[in-house]
Amino acid sequence: MPADRRLRAAVLSLATAGGALLSPAAMAGSCTWVGFRDVVDVPAPAVIVLGERHGTQPDLNRAAKVVRKLARQAPVSVALEAVHHRFQPILDRYAQDKVEAGDLPALLDWDDSWGFAWRPYAALVTASDLDGVGVIAAGLDLGKKPEEAEIPIPPRYMDLLRPAMGDHPMPASMEPRFVQSMAWRDHEIARRGVEGWDGSGYLVIVTGRGHVEGSKGVGWQAALQTQAPVHAFVLKAGKEPPCYAGDRLWK
Repeated sequence: MPADRRLRAAVLSLATAGGALLSPAAMAGSCTWVGFRDVVDVPAPAVIVLGERHGTQPDLNRAAKVVRKLARQAPVSVALEAVHHRFQPILDRYAQDKVEAGDLPALLDWDDSWGFAWRPYAALVTASDLDGVGVIAAGLDLGKKPEEAEIPIPPRYMDLLRPAMGDHPMPASMEPRFVQSMAWRDHEIARRGVEGWDGSGYLVIVTGRGHVEGSKGVGWQAALQTQAPVHAFVLKAGKEPPCYAGDRLWK
């Protein structure tokens, strides 16, 4: 497989499935289990990063529930990795009642631009139906970091990413590009969310759990871009979740 295709596949795999499974000994006592109240009791202003398993209804239901609850307390901006940033005008037109909800999958080129089922995301994409809620298109193309772009990279990021390769290890020569590609995606999702938020109330960023686990992904990048506190949660733990130090998993 050509290097660029392999790189895109690896980025997609991690963003979708999350990190590696750790042994019980490695998991013990390293993360915190939380519930709905722990998420929605975060005081405003704040950034809340929610890590989902792409296309998984329970995870996305939880994200939508969080948005609805927070919207009763303060203004909310929702940034979605699932919607490519080129579609922001479509989201804006929908918020202005110039687009019908039923037309959104076609207008957003959903099947080709995202590829996961529309229905689990519908409540989030149309969250501007709620008073005081705006929706931000924070997605971007898979692939390597542009040559001219300069971004911060978390320390020892590859140590977190490498175990997730499982039975398909990456050649050592590709690791630096892979780290840069993952950090680039983290950075851009965070940047588009933060820049689309006016700083009042809450910014909720919904992204793949692989960009949340290990405390070195979108939340880490967002914390460098805003003075507001940043809180990250993994929406669904699963049967044998990775449990990295500092992570908060919604039980």
